[in-house]
Amino acid sequence: MWQTGLHDPSCSAYARLCGGHGIRVTNIERLRPALNEALARKGPSLVEIITDVDLI
Repeated sequence: MWQTGLHDPSCSAYARLCGGHGIRVTNIERLRPALNEALARKGPSLVEIITDVDLI
């Protein structure tokens, strides 16, 4: 078994660091507003959707 101190990066935070708009969604109630917000902005937007792998 491999073990490291690495963790998954936040893609939405990275998008913001690059000058874009990044939104992290962790619950279903926030999904539609986040998509609407991203589509309404001029320029690049990224919506990072966090899911539960046990539900897939």
